[in-house]
Amino acid sequence: MQTDTRLQTSNYATKPVTKAPAWHGLVAWDMLLNGMTTGLFLVAAISELTVPDVFTSLAKIAYPIALVLLLVDLLFLVFDLGDPLRFHHMLRVFKPSAPMSFGTWCLTIYSVPLTVAAAISLLTVEWTTLETVRRVAVLIGLLPALGSAVYKGVLGSTSSQPGWKDARWLGGYLTNSAFVLGCAEMLVLSLWMNNASAVAILRPALALLVVLNLLPLCLLGFDLRTTLSRIYSRRELYGVGALSVGGGVLVPLCLLLIAGSSLFMLSAVTFILLGSLFIRFVIIRLPHASA
Repeated sequence: MQTDTRLQTSNYATKPVTKAPAWHGLVAWDMLLNGMTTGLFLVAAISELTVPDVFTSLAKIAYPIALVLLLVDLLFLVFDLGDPLRFHHMLRVFKPSAPMSFGTWCLTIYSVPLTVAAAISLLTVEWTTLETVRRVAVLIGLLPALGSAVYKGVLGSTSSQPGWKDARWLGGYLTNSAFVLGCAEMLVLSLWMNNASAVAILRPALALLVVLNLLPLCLLGFDLRTTLSRIYSRRELYGVGALSVGGGVLVPLCLLLIAGSSLFMLSAVTFILLGSLFIRFVIIRLPHASA
């Protein structure tokens, strides 16, 4: 009886077992940059491999940009750790069943073929052997790039943190969002290089991806409905929905469909980027707001 009383009055009986992680703005930017680098690489690689006559020149510019985005992303990720100098310790163990270990190794492996493809793309000489090596590197990078895009959502949804643990569609949303971001980036490159053939393909492709992205976004919102209603008032919920669905999906979709001018397409890409960043800030805030 005395033991039962001690259990009932102990801290663990009256307080949550977990505490909110020390993840704030840098992690939201990390999630965005992760989607931008992996999405750009995947879209550039798939486009180049399927329609090389149109997309090879674009892909050779996309790979170095994807590498820069990856380096900035890793910089944010490392500095958000409690002890940045211990980052390499995450590579001491390979455990595919653990999302953190799986993601760390995917990012590490992805960086190697991406670096090779980016370096060769920057060379002015055109050797058949180097071009073959570049294409092989692109093929090798597809799977680790996809794994890098997937793992953050799985990592969050398999945690015990309030909000995240209910977000079963977080991985699906972040993965599809990476393709949206990558296609948007490729569209900007096409406009910059005046590649009308690429623009004609990427503009409807981006509109389709934005529509498809609405499904995992709505399913994710349904997963988080209890947590969101607890931390936001009804009026605030309307604002979050308007910025997420309206600003990040409906507005860019209308801009892509209304006219084919460069201004409209660039505006659509801007709304996609801002909407994606806003949603990631909402996701990162969930455990802190719930606490």
